[in-house]
Amino acid sequence: MRFLVLSISRQALPPAQVLSLIAAKRAWVTEHRATGKLVDDFSLAGRSGSGYILGVDSNEELTAIRAGDPFAPFSDVEIYPLSDLEAAFDVYERIMTEAVS
Repeated sequence: MRFLVLSISRQALPPAQVLSLIAAKRAWVTEHRATGKLVDDFSLAGRSGSGYILGVDSNEELTAIRAGDPFAPFSDVEIYPLSDLEAAFDVYERIMTEAVS
């Protein structure tokens, strides 16, 4: 199961706190990249926030990994389940073909 996680900062934090959170986030990213659970990660250009794609085996694993994000307590989070684009094309193509038949 893959999930897109968007994390947007909801408040400005003191610079010293941000520095410690960045160090903690680097360690969090390194840990989850090493396990292969963090598939991709990125910063949001022009916004105070980030995003990442997790490849996990369950919703519970998603929750556990996500809860460890050092910025979690200071962010609004949106989580989107992802599916394979080609598989989605096949489904929608079948549905639309049936609809016009």
